[in-house]
Amino acid sequence: MEIKENFSLKELTTFDIGGQARYYGHAMDCGDLKKLLQFAKEQNVAFFVLGGGSNVVFSDSGFDGLIIHIGIDTFGIDQDVVTVGAGVGLLDFLRRAARADLGGFSGMAGIPGSVGGAVRGNAGAFGQEIKDVFVSARVLHTLTGELVEFDLAMCDFGYRHSFFKEHSEYVILEAKFALTKSHETEIAAEIEKTISLREEKHIQGIRSAGSFFINPVVGEELQEEFFRDKGVRSRGGRVPAGWLLDLAGLSHKRIGDIQAGEMHANYFINVGEGNSDQVMQLSSLAKTRVRDQYGVKLAEEVQLVGF
Repeated sequence: MEIKENFSLKELTTFDIGGQARYYGHAMDCGDLKKLLQFAKEQNVAFFVLGGGSNVVFSDSGFDGLIIHIGIDTFGIDQDVVTVGAGVGLLDFLRRAARADLGGFSGMAGIPGSVGGAVRGNAGAFGQEIKDVFVSARVLHTLTGELVEFDLAMCDFGYRHSFFKEHSEYVILEAKFALTKSHETEIAAEIEKTISLREEKHIQGIRSAGSFFINPVVGEELQEEFFRDKGVRSRGGRVPAGWLLDLAGLSHKRIGDIQAGEMHANYFINVGEGNSDQVMQLSSLAKTRVRDQYGVKLAEEVQLVGF
């Protein structure tokens, strides 16, 4: 296992933005991870655990520590339970499960990133969330080196939230999911249909960090306005951040080479040589407009690292 110095962070993310990491290491198993953690301790530097790089914005000033890139790619099936390494891509997981006639979770298709990141953020789309099929996760406590088995209750899943978001000292190694028996051709068709629906929203194949803000909880008045506008009821009092941003005039808004999305403004696109300063300027503008016009405070869904 090689530890590299002055490693470019741009190539590690779907946003294609970021400076250099002082150190970088790729952990393919628990042993690698422990060695990298020991290295960080010996060098007296901070560490950041990275998965698929789809929900993170690195500062152009870089990260003065160790980036630990999780590449654990284990994959196993026991009846209808699939055990997946944290470094496996979410779409790869769904397609490999489909080849074993296991599905029922195709609404997640096309969400970028890794299984570990999806569990950490309780990723979701089209009415489905990771928690719906989650069974357990094998986790390393980085301070003690202890391996812990987390069940559903211990993960404290909520909307785009889990125990792991509040406790970064725990690193997910692999997770188990209970899927549904079906036929490969049917599951594959559902996966491709979901991807097509995402493409219609122009959120596939772009340089973006994905949904930038969490869908906020709003008052009844805004909920009713959303219903009148879209014909659907809000879930849990939340309305799409993209809808609010569009109302606030952020659609197509561009600062430098960072532009808010065309179909909805809750994804920022690197349309050229965008940088982290431009991202933060557009984010600040978006939060200010929504706060001033609607009294709603937006919170980032993306991780901001090195700022």
